Amino acid sequence: MKTILYFVLSIVSIVYIICLAYLNIDPEVGGTIGTILGYVAKYGGLVIILAFAGINFFGNPLKIAFFVLLVIAVILYILTVAIPGPIQSLFGLLK
Repeated sequence: MKTILYFVLSIVSIVYIICLAYLNIDPEVGGTIGTILGYVAKYGGLVIILAFAGINFFGNPLKIAFFVLLVIAVILYILTVAIPGPIQSLFGLLK
């Protein structure tokens, strides 16, 4: 079962890289496709990493601790994307 999940995640990773390449070619994509590709570019890598880690980390207490740390890092990343101003002022980076 694990090998099937890894295969599916590998295909999703390839599609993610293709989406990023398309956004490099045409960054001003408009309409619904542009919106979807924007979300894929921002959060697609996170979803893929969480899926790989979720499959790999379960079963061992130490691996579960690393998975929790990964989830906390993802939450921090989402906060920095959604509200960068307060995070920048928290670390004194806001000018």
